[in-house]
Amino acid sequence: MMADKLNYQVLFVKDTRLPAIFFIEELGLEIEEDLLVGGKMCPVLRMFNGHRLMLVKHEQKDPEVIVIYTQDCLRDFCNLKRQGFQMVSVPSYEKRGLTCEFYDPWGNLTLLLEERDYEDA
Repeated sequence: MMADKLNYQVLFVKDTRLPAIFFIEELGLEIEEDLLVGGKMCPVLRMFNGHRLMLVKHEQKDPEVIVIYTQDCLRDFCNLKRQGFQMVSVPSYEKRGLTCEFYDPWGNLTLLLEERDYEDA
């Protein structure tokens, strides 16, 4: 596993429930815990590699760029495209691995990253 240190991303959303369902059902994240932050419960979702995504409720938010680590970029790309998501790029091999980008239902640019170690081959 290349992700060897604890990594938190924070995503500001108007409602935490629907984004949590999306990331769990469509991209395989798991609910790890709910944290009380600023008087609001914030779900923390865990990616397969241990990185976390915290959803924080915020009424006025701008679209953000987030990175979601995946075990299978091609599978997720095909699944999202089949469901009609706006794909920004097709999967391509980059320095850190296989990546593609899409807009989530709330307008955030999401980079899917399947980490690969090309020097190990």
